[in-house]
Amino acid sequence: MKHSFAPLAVVAFLAASLFGSCRHEGRPADVLDAPQMVAFLTDAYLLEGFYAVETQYRYDALSPEVLRAYDDILSAHHLTREQVEHSFDYYANHPDLYRPIQDSVFAILERQSEADTAAAASKISSVSPTYLQI
Repeated sequence: MKHSFAPLAVVAFLAASLFGSCRHEGRPADVLDAPQMVAFLTDAYLLEGFYAVETQYRYDALSPEVLRAYDDILSAHHLTREQVEHSFDYYANHPDLYRPIQDSVFAILERQSEADTAAAASKISSVSPTYLQI
């Protein structure tokens, strides 16, 4: 009885090691973490939306102006194209980690859209309709 704990502990350790290796390993240090990805993607989606409206959804090619705007976003977030591309590659292979990032981005954009709509509505309601004044 005295030594029966040792084999059980070894089996438990091996089982934990085996199951632990099956789970997702930690994010590599050179991959953007979730908050960084959310911040970058939010700005990138806003840029895409702006240029989609400005060009009436013509995506023939990225104009130098759009590319400069992307460079500005990268610079604002202290990122390089390589870091972002590497991170996208990583998250493409880990959709379970990418899904919450996308959900966060969409939630931020939705809140911002609602706030913009409310602000526009309050501006409209504060303007006196001069065409009704006779």
